[in-house]
Amino acid sequence: MRNGSLKIYRNLSPRMSISEFEQISEDPPGSCALCLFSGNKGLLLTREQFQMVWQVCHDLRLCLDLLSEKSKDCTFAKEVCSSRNSEWPVLLSKIRLGILYHKKGIRCRLCRICSELTRFKSLQFSRDELSFALRPQVVPSGLVSLGSPEYSLPPYSIYILRRSGRLVYMPVLCTLSVEERIESFRLIRKVRKHEEKCLKPPFSIELGEVIEERRAILRDFSKLSAPAENFALYSSVGLVDLLPLLIDDNVGEFYADSPRTFAYIDHRELGRCESSVWVGSRVIERLLVFSAASSGRASDYLNPSIKASIKTNEFHARVSIDAPPLSFEGTSIDVRKFFRNPTDFGMLIRNRTIPPEAVSYLLMKLRAGSSFSIYGESGSGKTTLAIALDLETPPHWRKYSVESDVAENITQRHLGKHQVRLLAATGFAGSAERRREVLDSLLHKSPDYVFFGEVLSESDSRALFQILASGIRCIHTVHAPSGEGLLRRFAYQHRIPLLSLSDLGVLVQMRRFDIGGNFTRRVVRISEVVRDELPADIPPLRDIFVWDAASGQLEPTPAYREMSIPAQGV
Repeated sequence: MRNGSLKIYRNLSPRMSISEFEQISEDPPGSCALCLFSGNKGLLLTREQFQMVWQVCHDLRLCLDLLSEKSKDCTFAKEVCSSRNSEWPVLLSKIRLGILYHKKGIRCRLCRICSELTRFKSLQFSRDELSFALRPQVVPSGLVSLGSPEYSLPPYSIYILRRSGRLVYMPVLCTLSVEERIESFRLIRKVRKHEEKCLKPPFSIELGEVIEERRAILRDFSKLSAPAENFALYSSVGLVDLLPLLIDDNVGEFYADSPRTFAYIDHRELGRCESSVWVGSRVIERLLVFSAASSGRASDYLNPSIKASIKTNEFHARVSIDAPPLSFEGTSIDVRKFFRNPTDFGMLIRNRTIPPEAVSYLLMKLRAGSSFSIYGESGSGKTTLAIALDLETPPHWRKYSVESDVAENITQRHLGKHQVRLLAATGFAGSAERRREVLDSLLHKSPDYVFFGEVLSESDSRALFQILASGIRCIHTVHAPSGEGLLRRFAYQHRIPLLSLSDLGVLVQMRRFDIGGNFTRRVVRISEVVRDELPADIPPLRDIFVWDAASGQLEPTPAYREMSIPAQGV
């Protein structure tokens, strides 16, 4: 069956017998087609991989013809011929092992069949090399067509499919030849042998350091293209299955609820999508190992959760892992990436997160020295908006960025800005006191502006309001369902004095909308705290912009129209 760029072979597996493959090779894929074997699960091969399998099966057929002539007198030949209906990888292994360990008696040594078999090219590759080069991609069932790639991400082509009303993100490893895959495998082995021979403790255990050390060793042996090099390096650490999700800047976050499932993602432009990226148990184990190395905290029965920051030259991500017994259906992962090219206000306007009028208002308040509290549910885009605001600060401002387990803000030195980034971790013994000390120390460092990643606890809230009371401008994010709910949380749960709540400045609410199964993020409210000299209760909020459900837009209020807002370039 042909459909666009996809050739489908139903109820078959790439690990078929020679006779089965000879039957389907009569109807080969087209020049640019991918091959889908739809057996118990969908397995995808490129046309070049299909041709390699055809070459192996062709050589095996010739081997069987030669061996059948000797089967009466040669035990080795008889054993192989009796297995002619086995899957081709099994048959190939028997022939290779028979050639290597041909010790069945004087007749076998005199028949000279082994020397004749070695002339076939397919037998010159080891089983591991062929398994690596011909490994198919696991894809969701029910796939019938692909169409054209949405964009290229070497060595992958990214397809966006629609199934049952949902978008499916499908990276296909189609620009890496079989020869490059075999060469990558051989280089990985050389690198590992070099490490066994020359590497001495202390060893690097963080992923970024391991990758760069192996990159330097690999380049001493051979020079690969950049996509092939990354494929080889991430294969060597067992994370190649996640490589497209890690290096694609359009993927903001991806998840796997348990091992042996397909990941699902939050795409920068398309929102929530399913994906064809199969997350096996070994991949999760490797990710768990590198996360534990990065966080400095092992995962065990008493500590089944890990939150870590992993940074390489290809990506920077926050990894959250919940293992059994906490996650009783198997280990779950949540990988949130930080964009190397952060989202600015221009992009937020283009994707309709916030209208231009609201941006002008926020920039006017920023330059006037206001503080910002950005609140909303998890995954609503709070940090994205906070970074976009932070990027608009004047270059001469002295800024401090205080964050928790991972650095969510970006470095701005290359933009000519003065910025000091502090990591005040949470979640382990003594961390709360250390974090409070770091926040208190800001009062003696004369910052013009503070980026406070996320207010997590009562001690964070007290430090925040101490900073605000000292006249230091601040932008922070916090989880809250509404502006009034946020003020009540500060006042009643975190015991912040009512008079101090007016120091908050501008409050911006983010919300995540589910539209047809895809998530979009919008600013739904911008307000200010009404100042009162002697407040007896929670101070009210004055709305400047509010979300209009009828129009599906953020609309200005009469309070905004009474202001005189100068035009701002975005």
